[in-house]
Amino acid sequence: MSGSRVAVIGGGLAGVLSAMRLQEAGHSVELREAAAHLGGMISPVRLGTLDVDSGAEAYATRGGLVRQLCDEFGLEVAPPQGTPHIWWRHGTFPMAEGVLGIPGSLSDPALAVLTEDEAAVVAGEAALGPAVGADATTVGELVRARLGEGALAKLVVPVAQGVYSMSPDRMALSAFAPTLLDALASEGSLLGAVAHVRGPGSAAVEQPVGGMFRLIDALARRFEAAGGTARTSASVVSLRRGGSGFLVSLHDGEVLDVDRVVVATPAAAASVLMGHLGVDIASPPVRTARSALLAVTTPALDEHPVGSGVLLAERDDTLHARALTHYSAKWPWAAGPQHVLRLSYPEHVMATRADALRDASRFVGVRIAERDVVGFASVGWDSMPTRIDASNRDFIVETALEAGVDLVGAWLDGNGIAAVVAGTQRVMR
Repeated sequence: MSGSRVAVIGGGLAGVLSAMRLQEAGHSVELREAAAHLGGMISPVRLGTLDVDSGAEAYATRGGLVRQLCDEFGLEVAPPQGTPHIWWRHGTFPMAEGVLGIPGSLSDPALAVLTEDEAAVVAGEAALGPAVGADATTVGELVRARLGEGALAKLVVPVAQGVYSMSPDRMALSAFAPTLLDALASEGSLLGAVAHVRGPGSAAVEQPVGGMFRLIDALARRFEAAGGTARTSASVVSLRRGGSGFLVSLHDGEVLDVDRVVVATPAAAASVLMGHLGVDIASPPVRTARSALLAVTTPALDEHPVGSGVLLAERDDTLHARALTHYSAKWPWAAGPQHVLRLSYPEHVMATRADALRDASRFVGVRIAERDVVGFASVGWDSMPTRIDASNRDFIVETALEAGVDLVGAWLDGNGIAAVVAGTQRVMR
């Protein structure tokens, strides 16, 4: 039913997209965000002369949902360039050009990291027949059954831990590679299945040219052009029934009298707000993500020595970072006289400029001098959601809906842009 007055609490991707869709559907929408900017974990940081992504930098192309959204806004998109690498103490090797570190061909350069015996296991995989591993439920189970322990440890584990902070044995195939088992059945081998799923020349991720945050800017502009109102630095302190349906109170004394509420906050805040309505929703655990970004003018980086970046494969006490992205090599729009490097750190490490310089130099194999640095930022995200299962999500969503509140966001639908976009479709009821 159109014409309702709606409050959207939370201005990350889920909140801004929900607000825009509802406003364009004929509702009158007020969006309130506690932070000083919209976008949540999709936000820019200024490095030297360039704005770059400080949080999420790309979206998964699978399903095409986010590409459709970018097309709707006329945003040009592009896949990443360069080959990512895996860093070991004895050398740096390319990452497999496949799915989750699983190669799609015996000619993949990533196989060079394997011993002769480990490579022989991979080479013999096609002879196993499609039944082996067909009952696997996790990425780890499938790779172990088809390619052996060595390939799992050297090809897949670094990707799983470096990109998703998870063991492959905890990565459900249904969530991370939902079509892989069907492809295994049809192709007869895991390498063939990966090649089939990946497709020739296809990219697993892409971003709007200029940065992922361009999507947030486009959403916010269209929301406000349609008549919606957004305020930042506006913390909601109370949600209760009253007036037309709900009264939303803010820290500065503003009270919104609305017919409907969409809560698009992190889990802990959503749990508190639902508690004000007498609805008990347990907040799932969260983790912290930390990174450091450098803009440097080191000429040797013009050669892109580690392609688009590198993941740490084994512990080395001389390194604090666990991954490096050569952002300006990966996304050529950002290329120029300065190189942008982004380092990922464990949650207990708040990297200093000196830490970032030391770790970046080790990863790329090039000494980056202090005088080369033209920009530095240390970034922390303290409410990174962990994945909850679909049945638990559905229960939470339905429980909130019974109280008249729509819940959206990464903590429910998955810590990925495509998943968040899909979840916002619930509000268009």
